[in-house]
Amino acid sequence: MKQIAKWLLLCSLGAAVGFGATLLVAQRDEVARILTAMLAPAPARSVEGVAEPMALEAAAPAADFAAETGVGTLSVAPAPETAPEAQAATPGALTAVGTVELTQPRQVILEAAGQVDTIEVEEGDAVAAGDVLITLDTTYLDWAVEQAEIGFETARINFEELGEQVKESDIAVAEANLLLAQENLAETQRGPTQEELAAAESAVAAAWARHAELLEQPTPAQINMALANLKKAEIAVQAAQREYDKIAWLPEAAATSAADALQQATIDLEAARAAYDEANKPATESEIQSAVAAAQSAQATLNELRTKPTAAELADAQAKVAAAQAALEDAQQGSKESELRKGELAVRQAMIGLEEARLARQNAQVVAPIDGTILSIDVELGQQAAAGSVVATMADTANVDLVVNVEQKDISRVSVGQPVVVSIYALPADTFFGVVDKIAPVADAGTGFVTFPVVIRLTEGPLEKVLPGMTASAAFAVDEAAPAEAAPAATPTPAAAPTEAAKPEATAEPTAEPAAEATAEAAEATPEPEAEATTTPQAEATAEPEPSATPTASK
Repeated sequence: MKQIAKWLLLCSLGAAVGFGATLLVAQRDEVARILTAMLAPAPARSVEGVAEPMALEAAAPAADFAAETGVGTLSVAPAPETAPEAQAATPGALTAVGTVELTQPRQVILEAAGQVDTIEVEEGDAVAAGDVLITLDTTYLDWAVEQAEIGFETARINFEELGEQVKESDIAVAEANLLLAQENLAETQRGPTQEELAAAESAVAAAWARHAELLEQPTPAQINMALANLKKAEIAVQAAQREYDKIAWLPEAAATSAADALQQATIDLEAARAAYDEANKPATESEIQSAVAAAQSAQATLNELRTKPTAAELADAQAKVAAAQAALEDAQQGSKESELRKGELAVRQAMIGLEEARLARQNAQVVAPIDGTILSIDVELGQQAAAGSVVATMADTANVDLVVNVEQKDISRVSVGQPVVVSIYALPADTFFGVVDKIAPVADAGTGFVTFPVVIRLTEGPLEKVLPGMTASAAFAVDEAAPAEAAPAATPTPAAAPTEAAKPEATAEPTAEPAAEATAEAAEATPEPEAEATTTPQAEATAEPEPSATPTASK
């Protein structure tokens, strides 16, 4: 009993310095462990008349301690018959603390951009699926719908008119191309005419003659002719000069025919002199090379005419005719069908645009996707909200799970589907049952301790009382083949056979937590080597009751 008083003093000191609820829970667990250790040896005292007084002596302070502190009493009385799961969780049980969380919070997403016009709900309101939560200003959305309707009607009219038209221009162009290709084929097949060959031969002869002339000039005949022309021009100038001299004294002499004759004779003289000079000058190298190139080109043209038509030319001409024929057939048969297809696609595109505009107008009313409670409103009146933004968060608050953190040394004892007894601190008079639903595959070391989050699905109990955010502890039912050190802590049940005088005191007031939780916490609080090394008061508390048992047994 000294240990109880000692730990009660520690509880008071912890509360005074502000360690808070976490330290109180830890201290409560330690006290429960000490009570379990003190109560467990009682059945071993076989001396007649001693077992019952010892049980009464231990049970009475335990009940008083529970009434004063609100800590659940241990199994000093038989467990209620209505909670068989709690009794099943006692052997080798382990406990963990966690928080009740919403199973599936749902974000309400805005499908259309716009300005927030009205907000129909507040945080905490219960809504049904389909209830209007938020509405947007529909001015621009209405305009978009009207514009889409106009576009759709225009496309429809164009499609109807297109059905009455025939693309004659495309057919005419295709026919002209086919005729040109056929004429080219016929000309290729015919080959060169006699006139074309004669003209080509003449061109070759003239080109080579010019080349020979350049090589031979100047010839004596050319020089003599040029000289004769020059002398003739000089004589003509002298005669014209004599005629002009006869009337040169007249004032109007410059306007007479004699003056004109003199001027023309002078021009002819200059031309004759230039021709004479050119006749005496030989041909240049560039002139000779140009004459050779011209002669060779004329010869190549003649040779090409003589070899036409070639097989390649015939094949090319025939391919062009076939392509032109296919294009004409497509124009005659498929031009109208192709245009109609384009018109049909334009109508469908306009229809899609209209449906999108109408859908955006419909999405101006944001409705609740599920039945539930509004957790938060994330927009304000007048705010310009973008499509895809979150405007509210809601959830079914009746659909909750308990998420607890299990230490890494105990996680191997937890499995999916494992029964769990749950005690919610805000609901001390109620007991809840559940099963393990999920186990995190990765540990969480954010708090400095390595733990694994475990999700527990509540299955039984007054679930309507459970609210998100409540703190709770969970006692996991484990196999009887638990670790050996956990076995002694799971044996308070034999001590739960008090006398008739002890029963009323132990059950006079409701416990702060279910009996199943108390026994589970006592089992978890059994000191392990690591805990003994770090917590001196616990070692003292568990070591003192054992010496008192030896003298009693020796009586």
